[in-house]
Amino acid sequence: MVEGLPGSGKSTTAHGLAQWLGGRGVAVEHFAEGRVDHPVDFEEVAVLTAADLDAIAAGSTEFVEALDGAAERHGDVWLVRHPLHPSLPAGLVELLRVHDAYDGDVPAGLHSRVLVESWRRFGETVPGPVQVWECVLLQNPGCALVARADETVDVLARHVTQLVETVRSHRPALVYLDAGDPAPTLERAATERPAEWLESVIAYHTTQGLGLRCGLEGFEGYVEFMRRRREMELEIVAGLDLPTLVVAVGDGCWSEHEASVRAFVSEHLDLAGRAPAEVA
Repeated sequence: MVEGLPGSGKSTTAHGLAQWLGGRGVAVEHFAEGRVDHPVDFEEVAVLTAADLDAIAAGSTEFVEALDGAAERHGDVWLVRHPLHPSLPAGLVELLRVHDAYDGDVPAGLHSRVLVESWRRFGETVPGPVQVWECVLLQNPGCALVARADETVDVLARHVTQLVETVRSHRPALVYLDAGDPAPTLERAATERPAEWLESVIAYHTTQGLGLRCGLEGFEGYVEFMRRRREMELEIVAGLDLPTLVVAVGDGCWSEHEASVRAFVSEHLDLAGRAPAEVA
């Protein structure tokens, strides 16, 4: 699992790691940030309770019929991965966005429960290829529980610990990329990315949850939020019972950082002690 603040190099590192493993003959799957078919995460997934379904049914029998083949029941909730069902009516998709796991009106407790259950279902499967994941252990939970719901670091830490425990049989490991104070990285990202991106992330981190309560505003408010997020994440990482490599990437020496990540992963997977046939 690869984590770190925006601009720390998560996507580049994860992609490069997956390519390197594949080149070594390791069976590997890379689930980049935003994949809607992620094995545990809920990117563009609606979480519906029985009451939510009743409300949809009261408004349209057509929508209920459409959901019949798209909704996955797990206990007392239904999950709808609507990007995987392009034939769903546009009006229904708009309703489903209201119940999006990350950006919709899903209570923090329900969000935490359904995510932990999703990770647990994966943890109960037979381990297969090595998987490289981005953002799903720290960033995404932090967005849902802190940025949106203003939960405490203790609540976030308990949630993250539960996630780790549910997949223990798959021998998880963590690479955390720490660029230091986020201001320089975010200032650079602000010049490199579209203006719409900057407006979106500022609004997300200042108009709700922790940012709203603390009165954070504008780009400086966004930077301050990220300073707090970095502190929370490093505190949580230090307390995890998990093979972890924290890489200080602020110096920009990416060849050295890449080498340290590869060495860490190689040791974790015992690549040096395995014959080519064993890693293919």
